[in-house]
Amino acid sequence: MSDTTLTSPAPPAKKKRRARNSKTKICKTCNQDILANEMRGMFMSHDTYHQLRAKDHCKEHEFKYNDHKCKPIWCDECRYLMKYEIQIKLDE
Repeated sequence: MSDTTLTSPAPPAKKKRRARNSKTKICKTCNQDILANEMRGMFMSHDTYHQLRAKDHCKEHEFKYNDHKCKPIWCDECRYLMKYEIQIKLDE
């Protein structure tokens, strides 16, 4: 007599559900996490101090790189700083 064992096929793997973190709020315009930005103290356009710091950063960048123009880009919806736009002048 031979020993044979019958095995049933493995059940299909269940999809893992991502736990929803109730501490996130995503901006529809720039896709940044608004609450995380708030906790990290990110620059906001309606704060005069933050506007001055962003402009100072651009001035320093333009001073260091003479052929660059820097401009802070703010989100219209959440009003956080999205990026610095750098334009490079090409000498031909």
